[in-house]
Amino acid sequence: MGISGIAGLVAALVVGGAVGTATIVGVVNSQTSPPSQSPANVEQPAIEYGTTS
Repeated sequence: MGISGIAGLVAALVVGGAVGTATIVGVVNSQTSPPSQSPANVEQPAIEYGTTS
């Protein structure tokens, strides 16, 4: 394995680590954001039970 192979391996590890970190940070932020920004809001449910449309 030459210098370019080692450089490619290091670059792949850095890019993979950055993508993984960004994914984890995004998931944590979406799950811990204030209720108005969270996907599920208990006070305003997405499905109105007992109604027909």
